[in-house]
Amino acid sequence: MPQIYWGIFILVMDNTLKNVNDGKLIGLRISSVIIFAIAMGILEAICVDYIRQIIFPPDGNITNIPITNFNFTIEAIREAMTIIMLTTTSILAAYNVRTRLAMFFLAFGTWDILYYAGLRIFLQWPASIMDWDTLFLIPVAWYSPVLVPVLISIYFIFGSIFIVLHEGNGIKLKFSFPVVLLQFSAFVVWYYSFINDSAMISENGYTNAEYSWSLFFLGLVLGVTSLALSFLKGKKTNLLQ
Repeated sequence: MPQIYWGIFILVMDNTLKNVNDGKLIGLRISSVIIFAIAMGILEAICVDYIRQIIFPPDGNITNIPITNFNFTIEAIREAMTIIMLTTTSILAAYNVRTRLAMFFLAFGTWDILYYAGLRIFLQWPASIMDWDTLFLIPVAWYSPVLVPVLISIYFIFGSIFIVLHEGNGIKLKFSFPVVLLQFSAFVVWYYSFINDSAMISENGYTNAEYSWSLFFLGLVLGVTSLALSFLKGKKTNLLQ
């Protein structure tokens, strides 16, 4: 039921703001997406709390190893549904392709950080920001220290707000081929850093696992360069174009 009310709210907000062309209410759009993502992250952390209570015995310890006694098909479906929820929210909350992409990554980054914050509050995990975690299972398992997705999520948040604010002020950022290629390359590099040792970790656990920080920083440089290039190539235009 809360999802239904949120959907109605977004539809009303979108209908109210769709003809706004001065960017004055862009902050409302941004804050609404952030609030939704915060609630979603905390809610998902609570669900994980329940799942942990089912998987682990009442007095058992939560170990920092990949879980094997779990229905990963259901988990993969849950992950897909999460992405669909973030995607549809971003479509409703924004007004063109560029801002909708930005809103998606704003929601994703906020959700991810609040998810880990919720796990820390409810489960006292992770004990350290360097604890390893299974990030996604689609199409294969992604692994890394918790710090990595948190840092990438911070980049998503700041990069997305950068895009939406500029678009809201009438500066059309140019998503040219080099811009898209650089950003896509950043995602590919980060993705590879997560799955590089996927088979080994899935079989042997996190013992002796090492994350490639050089790949993380390479991806960050590519992403920031893409954002800077889109701004330099941007131009003043009508907000809704």
